[in-house]
Amino acid sequence: MSDVYEFVDNSNKVDENVLAVDFHFDSDVTKEQAIKMVDRICKGIGIRYTPTIFAISKWKETDDK
Repeated sequence: MSDVYEFVDNSNKVDENVLAVDFHFDSDVTKEQAIKMVDRICKGIGIRYTPTIFAISKWKETDDK
Protein backbone atom coordinates (compact mmCIF):
# COMPACT_ATOMS: atom_id res chain seq x y z
CA MET A 1 0.00 0.00 0.00
CA SER A 2 1.29 3.46 -0.84
CA ASP A 3 1.78 6.24 1.68
CA VAL A 4 -1.28 8.38 2.30
CA TYR A 5 -0.77 12.13 1.98
CA GLU A 6 -1.95 13.89 5.14
CA PHE A 7 -2.66 17.57 5.74
CA VAL A 8 -4.70 19.86 8.00
CA ASP A 9 -7.77 21.08 6.10
CA ASN A 10 -8.37 24.59 7.37
CA SER A 11 -11.40 25.01 5.10
CA ASN A 12 -13.55 22.41 6.94
CA LYS A 13 -16.75 23.84 8.38
CA VAL A 14 -17.39 20.76 10.56
CA ASP A 15 -15.20 18.82 12.98
CA GLU A 16 -14.46 15.70 10.93
CA ASN A 17 -11.61 13.92 9.21
CA VAL A 18 -11.89 12.91 5.55
CA LEU A 19 -10.16 9.97 3.86
CA ALA A 20 -10.39 9.87 0.06
CA VAL A 21 -10.37 6.30 -1.27
CA ASP A 22 -10.26 4.88 -4.80
CA PHE A 23 -12.36 1.80 -5.52
CA HIS A 24 -11.39 -0.16 -8.64
CA PHE A 25 -14.05 -2.02 -10.65
CA ASP A 26 -13.95 -4.20 -13.77
CA SER A 27 -14.61 -2.16 -16.91
CA ASP A 28 -18.07 -3.69 -17.37
CA VAL A 29 -19.30 -2.09 -14.11
CA THR A 30 -21.33 1.06 -14.73
CA LYS A 31 -21.21 4.20 -12.62
CA GLU A 32 -24.64 3.40 -11.19
CA GLN A 33 -23.61 -0.16 -10.26
CA ALA A 34 -20.38 1.06 -8.65
CA ILE A 35 -22.24 3.64 -6.55
CA LYS A 36 -24.72 0.97 -5.38
CA MET A 37 -21.85 -1.35 -4.37
CA VAL A 38 -20.07 1.38 -2.41
CA ASP A 39 -23.39 2.42 -0.87
CA ARG A 40 -23.95 -1.11 0.47
CA ILE A 41 -20.44 -1.28 1.92
CA CYS A 42 -20.48 2.16 3.55
CA LYS A 43 -24.02 2.14 4.91
CA GLY A 44 -23.47 -1.35 6.31
CA ILE A 45 -20.76 0.00 8.61
CA GLY A 46 -22.13 3.50 9.16
CA ILE A 47 -19.75 5.55 6.99
CA ARG A 48 -20.96 8.74 5.28
CA TYR A 49 -19.56 9.25 1.78
CA THR A 50 -19.93 11.40 -1.32
CA PRO A 51 -19.23 10.02 -4.81
CA THR A 52 -17.36 12.66 -6.81
CA ILE A 53 -15.53 11.12 -9.79
CA PHE A 54 -16.03 8.03 -11.97
CA ALA A 55 -13.10 7.39 -14.33
CA ILE A 56 -13.93 5.17 -17.32
CA SER A 57 -11.27 2.89 -18.78
CA LYS A 58 -9.85 4.14 -22.07
CA TRP A 59 -10.29 0.59 -23.37
CA LYS A 60 -14.01 0.48 -22.56
CA GLU A 61 -16.20 0.87 -25.61
CA THR A 62 -18.96 3.42 -25.09
CA ASP A 63 -22.03 4.50 -27.02
CA ASP A 64 -20.65 8.05 -27.13
CA LYS A 65 -18.18 7.24 -29.94
